[in-house]
Amino acid sequence: MRYGSRQSSQLSSASQGRGTGEGEATDPRDIWSALPTARPDPASRVSAAYNADASSSKIDLSLPGFREDSGKPFLPPTVRHAEKQLRNAELFNRDALPVWGDERFLAEGIKFAYGSDHAKLKLENIAAIQASTLTGALRLAGTFLSRFSGPSSRSIYLPSPTTEEDTSTLRDAGLDIRHYRYLDRKTGAVDFDGLQADLQAAPARSVVMLYVSGSVPTGVDLSDAQWRMITTILQERSLIPLVVLAFQGLATGDAVKDAQPLRLMAQEGLPVVLCQSFDAMMGLYSDSPSILSVVSQSPETKSRVDSQLRAVARGMHVHPSPWGAHIAHVILSDAKLHPAWLNEIKAMSGRLRSVRDKLYDLLANKFKTPGNWIHIKRSVGLYCTTLLSPIINDILGTKRHIYLLPHGSFSLGSLNSLKIEQLARSIDSAVLASIHEAEQVQAQQLAMELALAAAKEAAAREEAEALAADQAREEDRMLMENSIASAIEAQRRAEEEERDREEEERRRMEEDLELDQAVRKAAERAQIARQAEAILASIGAGMG
Repeated sequence: MRYGSRQSSQLSSASQGRGTGEGEATDPRDIWSALPTARPDPASRVSAAYNADASSSKIDLSLPGFREDSGKPFLPPTVRHAEKQLRNAELFNRDALPVWGDERFLAEGIKFAYGSDHAKLKLENIAAIQASTLTGALRLAGTFLSRFSGPSSRSIYLPSPTTEEDTSTLRDAGLDIRHYRYLDRKTGAVDFDGLQADLQAAPARSVVMLYVSGSVPTGVDLSDAQWRMITTILQERSLIPLVVLAFQGLATGDAVKDAQPLRLMAQEGLPVVLCQSFDAMMGLYSDSPSILSVVSQSPETKSRVDSQLRAVARGMHVHPSPWGAHIAHVILSDAKLHPAWLNEIKAMSGRLRSVRDKLYDLLANKFKTPGNWIHIKRSVGLYCTTLLSPIINDILGTKRHIYLLPHGSFSLGSLNSLKIEQLARSIDSAVLASIHEAEQVQAQQLAMELALAAAKEAAAREEAEALAADQAREEDRMLMENSIASAIEAQRRAEEEERDREEEERRRMEEDLELDQAVRKAAERAQIARQAEAILASIGAGMG
């Protein structure tokens, strides 16, 4: 069983060939010295942080699988019995398996996943190959799909969020990674409108990865009605479902019910590609028996698919591990062990539900932690998400010694009654601390806003005062200019009046002069006239 995680603000994604720094080769013979150091995947960084923590109360909730209170992987009693039976009876064949694996395991695994009583689905049309781990099955599937899903599209749509391990595995297999909306982080439910819209917009023959019986890393699952609607979209849009079935039976406690979405897609004729694992349900984490199967429509097509699956597998492994496959075959086929194992799965599922209910009750009722926690109770499978922010996740790790996976997800299989109480108390404390910090930040922001507003008001007031002073100075200047202009105008008028007076006086003087001259001339003429008269009179007297 594996767990990876997507990128988050605290934990960087696994390296895709790019490292944290470039080296320089100083020795020409040391060709590897220039390699960059690859970044560790997020789950490894969580484990490293946990291991570096010296607190005795630390809890690592990134561990995969179903675990005992001691922290060791839980091995169901039926599996222990099957192991002992195989060893004691020396039934375990030491010969290597062929490239396609244990055929008995493949047959029983296919029957367990798809069922054996559906007229529409013929098991003999399902191609299958054994894989080493679920990630190995996913890599086989990715390589197969990148080669043969069709020339028009090499795109694969993954749920958001998804694990970094799934993303890097499928990207390295040659597929173009895209995402569809899945988790609504406001409600903790499926963003079904966004999911439908994204699948409706996907190009034909694109691959769509779907988790059945509990999604990873959120634990959020679709309802039966939603699965039927998604199946219809896959049919109408000619999309290829890549189904991951890692926890069959752990979601509801009923292995048949958990597999219904898969069986619905297969029965409706969709070209299902299934990655199937048994490590979580059987505790076989070291062997991790897994199966990759492909639903075809005829024995002839099935034979061709088988040949290509085997060709792909030869480039990755020659002989898959036999031990886990043999144990799984015994559990799946034994008339006594199989029903007993199903009851164990039911009990394991019941414990997971109990953990969810207890955690919800502590947060919602006992501690009354701010927030809506109903999504914890409604999720299914081995994983769950808290919907906590990256800041609160950091507080949980650094202050409370609780280590979650990115996006606030964690494995329920690691929790017991004592750890549940500690987790709930720590979440409550971290949420309250975050709220307090947010209130402080808000108060500081408000103070800054008030100070900024006061500064703006003071600046506006100073600007208004400066403007008023400028206006007053302008008015004074205008008044002075007007006064000067008025004085100049008055002086001009006075000068004009003075000139008019002088001109009038000059005219009067000229007129008086002319009058005097006229009088004088008249007097002279009168004098001349008198003189002439006297002369004439004198002459006349002389003549007379």
